[in-house]
Amino acid sequence: MSEAQGTFAPETILELSKSAKRQWELGQVRRIAIGTLAQNGTLQQCSETEATWQVSIRSIEKEASFSSALPTQIVTLIAGDFIELTVDGEQHGLEPLRPLKFTTNAPVEASQPTEELLAVYVAADPQNVRPTVRIVELSKKREQHLFDGQLGILLQGSALLLLGDQQQPVNLRDTVAGSDAQEPRISGRGVMAVVSFDPA
Repeated sequence: MSEAQGTFAPETILELSKSAKRQWELGQVRRIAIGTLAQNGTLQQCSETEATWQVSIRSIEKEASFSSALPTQIVTLIAGDFIELTVDGEQHGLEPLRPLKFTTNAPVEASQPTEELLAVYVAADPQNVRPTVRIVELSKKREQHLFDGQLGILLQGSALLLLGDQQQPVNLRDTVAGSDAQEPRISGRGVMAVVSFDPA
């Protein structure tokens, strides 16, 4: 995604390959989107200091602790088998495609991974935004609709974005923004993470 992009329009697929790699405590991170939630339920882009939510794909390459300025976090393992996270002294085993949601202001400890892992990472300010992540199986027989406040990230397989009578391919780990007005639909075979942001 271009850092200068101002809106999350469904006809503009957010391509992961266009997001610059950055470092975080456990490895590398590519930001998908960052912003606020408007009163009408749509997602708006803004600066990092003003943001009330963010979504990224992050590698987990080593044992370390991490923290977030946005306390509500959801971690979903999308490549690799297992990692253990310790949140406020409680251990949680993270298995593939099973989102783990928690809220903490304290650092989170990650155990030593046996291989390099990839995760979809969602963070939000619980005072303003309530995030959820749902893993859905795509089908060519039943299209997946994406609405205001939602982002769909293709995790496995192949898919098409349908807008009216137009269609365009969605590449692996690319993201489509939802819209009540434009009614984007996803058709394909594979797995998609649907990230939803609702008012707190």
